[in-house]
Amino acid sequence: MRFEPQVSRRGRGYFAEIALARGPRVMAVTGGGTFEELFGYAWLALLDRRERRLRLFQAQAGGAPWAIGGDPGAAEWVEIPIPDLVHPVEEVRHLALAFDQAARHVVAYEHEGEVWVRQWDPVGQQYVMRGPWPGVDPVLVMDATVGNHVPDSDVLLFHLAPDRKTLVMRVQRELYETVHTVETFAEEAILDQGVVLPYQFELLGSLASDPDGTGLVLRSDLYPVRAEDDLGTASLAAPTSGIYWPVVVVRDLGADSLGVANLSAPAAGTYLPLVAVEDLGTDALGTAGLAAPASGVYYPVVVAQGLGTDGLGTAQLAAPDAGTYALVVVVVNLTQSPYGVDSLGTAQLGAPSGGSYVDA
Repeated sequence: MRFEPQVSRRGRGYFAEIALARGPRVMAVTGGGTFEELFGYAWLALLDRRERRLRLFQAQAGGAPWAIGGDPGAAEWVEIPIPDLVHPVEEVRHLALAFDQAARHVVAYEHEGEVWVRQWDPVGQQYVMRGPWPGVDPVLVMDATVGNHVPDSDVLLFHLAPDRKTLVMRVQRELYETVHTVETFAEEAILDQGVVLPYQFELLGSLASDPDGTGLVLRSDLYPVRAEDDLGTASLAAPTSGIYWPVVVVRDLGADSLGVANLSAPAAGTYLPLVAVEDLGTDALGTAGLAAPASGVYYPVVVAQGLGTDGLGTAQLAAPDAGTYALVVVVVNLTQSPYGVDSLGTAQLGAPSGGSYVDA
């Protein structure tokens, strides 16, 4: 199918008003609520200025929904009927599309300097409008597609304030009413789109001084990598050399025990931000060792061990023989002072034999 959207300069003009998003296999059918069922299929929204209406399409192959990752040559766009917008299409700009946990589409757009959102209301069993809020350039991100984890996920709305110097975020579970300031800029900005990366997303745009260049790049914090199955022995080995820009390790052991846990640092290199979290639930830890590199630089390091209500046999955190700690935070939670109902066998925190602590 051929689309004929209006195309013009980026920024304050009317964009090519097509928006793509991951969505469900069947609209309004959540199925088992898995990531594949809710976000494993390709959808497209189009502001059709010729027919003067918003149109929604799903990629299908052979009359069935086309799963992302299949043969793209076999897919074609098939229209799925949706209600019309409350505003004339020719007055709408900067279309954004996402799908929520209810397997319903969410659209956001700008109309006469105000941001509007249409979402499904499960109480009223109909689509409702949220807003308007003063602002421009709305972008939608469903963060389940970022962290690949459906529980606790939400639709995030980003847009610029009317002066284009402040970026704000609104969240669907708050009905988009609460304003969260994300960033402020020294000059006017233009927000184009959101791009999903592995465990992060980027907001891309430009600055008014160079509207044709991608001068606005904002990256989210890392979403956690989840390991939710039983773990007998866990080892996280770092490279022998190189640089870690952002590292987040989350390990929730629930009600199961961990034999040995080792987090090995590289022999050389640089950790810019490193966060290691071990939640031991209600079971014991035999031995935990976090070995630091023989040389290098730690910029910010956070090690948190939540020991729950059970004892710790031995805990050792070894510092490097040489190097610099720019910021070090070590948290050992023994529940209560002097240690509640449990005891700590031995805890050792070794300082480096050389180097300097800037803040520890």
